[in-house]
Amino acid sequence: MLGIDVVSIERVRLLLESSPGLEKRLFTAAERAYCHSQRDPALSFAGTLAAKEAVIKALRLGPLVAWARRVEITRDPSGAPHALVEGRGVEVSISHDAGVAVAAALALPGPYAP
Repeated sequence: MLGIDVVSIERVRLLLESSPGLEKRLFTAAERAYCHSQRDPALSFAGTLAAKEAVIKALRLGPLVAWARRVEITRDPSGAPHALVEGRGVEVSISHDAGVAVAAALALPGPYAP
C-alpha cells in the first residue's frame, strides 16, 4: 500500500513555536535530536511529520495522535530516511520544495526489516 502526505513547513514552524509540548508529543527523542542537528529544524520536523503521516496512511493505522511516537523516522549514514513501526520497516522518501515537505511511504506485503 502507498501513503503520501504534504506538510507546510511554515505551519510546522509556527505550531512548534506556539506549542512547545507538541514536539515531544509528535516526535521521538531520536527524531528531535536529528531535526535539531539540522540547519533548519522546522524543515526537518515538517519532513519527518510528512513521513510519519505517509506511513500511517500506507499501513492504514488510524489517527496521527495514536501513532505519532510509535512510528519512528530514522536516517541511515547517507541521510536516507527509513521508517520503523513496532519493529516493521517501511520504505519512505522525503522531499522539500516551495515551502512544503512531501513524503511517500511504501508498505510491502509481509515482514520487512531495513
